[in-house]
Formats: sequence, structure tokens, C-alpha cells
Amino acid sequence: MSEAYQRHFAEVYDRLMMEDMPYDEWQRFIREAWSRYDVHPRTVVDLGCGTGRHTVTFARDGLEMIGIDLSEHMLMAAHEHAEESKTAIQAVGGSLRWLQQDMREWGVGREVDAVVCLCDGINYMLSDRDVQAVFQRTYEALRKGGLFVFDVLTQHQYETYAAGQPYTYDDDDVAYIWYSDWDADQRIIQHELTMFVQQDEDSELYMRIQEMHEQRAYSVDDLTAWLQEAGFGQIDMFADYRWERITDRTSRVSICALK
Repeated sequence: MSEAYQRHFAEVYDRLMMEDMPYDEWQRFIREAWSRYDVHPRTVVDLGCGTGRHTVTFARDGLEMIGIDLSEHMLMAAHEHAEESKTAIQAVGGSLRWLQQDMREWGVGREVDAVVCLCDGINYMLSDRDVQAVFQRTYEALRKGGLFVFDVLTQHQYETYAAGQPYTYDDDDVAYIWYSDWDADQRIIQHELTMFVQQDEDSELYMRIQEMHEQRAYSVDDLTAWLQEAGFGQIDMFADYRWERITDRTSRVSICALK
């Protein structure tokens, strides 16, 4: 895969996420969780940070943020966002650090106060063992009393994606068509995304970008059991980044696990 190809995908991904995802709502929930569980963190790890939108925002709150992602190009985009906010972050005593690591084996060399993993990062782990590895490594890296907050998309949401596909988007400089294929037996969904991205604003040429993403649905019972096995004590689950109970119509489960 070419350098330009990957860079274009990271840039378009960031733009579409900003248009479609409720970043403010997610960040509000995280801040409320830290207060509710009396954590008051100084050092926070953002697992699967992507282009760093959450990481940079929390650094602007004065926190010491460490963004971890496997994609070099996502981290390059994250670094650019950080540069745009550098002065504001320094003014409040915040800081940023970016690490290219696998979530299953991540480490920063010391204990941290809190860990977040947002935007269904855990769903990209395609086996029970992978999820268990993330939970175990996160437990080991947290200080006693530290909090792990993450979310997962539910089987209901994946079934909704499959029933409603294909999805399309058409703007002057970018267009896409998105197909979803849900395997109920494996609880795995495949997202096939074809994008057409204008190479630059003065060009009539468009780059075709094809991406295949796989995610897996996990039951709340399995997630609870694996968190307990890792050593977490209090484990609470809520619906769609609200402090409400989960139902069979919940799209995204928000999970708070206290060490």
C-alpha cells in the first residue's frame, strides 16, 4: 500500500469521523466517569487513538496524554492536530506523547491513572484471546484505583448496519460507497469501503481507495468475565454513553472498570 494512499485514507477518515461521530458526548461521559469514580487522573493512555481527536482534547484539559495506535499514518495525522493545539496545551500544563504499538502488548514504562479506548477499538480485536490480552495488559498498567473506560458496538448495531447497507456519501472532493456483510455465526462484520478522493483542490483527478475492516461483537457477559479474570474489581456497563441501563436495542455499550 503506497504512502500517499495511506495518508489520504487517514485524512479522509478523520474528516468523516468529525462529521459523523459525537465527540463532545463521548468526552463529556469520560470526564463524568473520572469524577463519578473519584479518579481525578493526571496521566491517561488513549488506546487506539486514531487521529488523536480525543487525546488532544484531554491534553487541552491539562492532562498528560499518551496516544497509542498501530497505524503510523493515523499517528502522523494525530501529531498534526497536536501541533495546532500546542500553545493551548502548554498553557494549561498538558502534554502529549504518541506511540506506535499493538493494543495487546502496549506499555509506557510506568503505571498510569486512567486508560480510555473509544470508537469501538475493542471490536477490532477478532478473538477472545485478543480481547483478554488487551484487558490484562491494561490492568497491569493501571495504578491501584485507576479506571479503564471503553466502548463496544453491539450485535444489534451490526445487524442494523447489515440491514441498511449499502451506505453512500457524495461531496465535491470525496465520495464513498460502503457495504457491510454480517456473519452471525462468527459474530464478525466486514465493512468494505471504496472511496474516491480528489488529489488536490486544483486537480480533476481522484484517487480510488479501498479499505476492508473487520469487527467482532462480544457479549456483555464475556466482557465482564474477562475483565474479572484480568483482576478488575468494580465493573459497570451503560448504554450509548449515557448513565442508563443496557437494553436489547442498545447500539454501543460504555464500560467502566476500576482496578
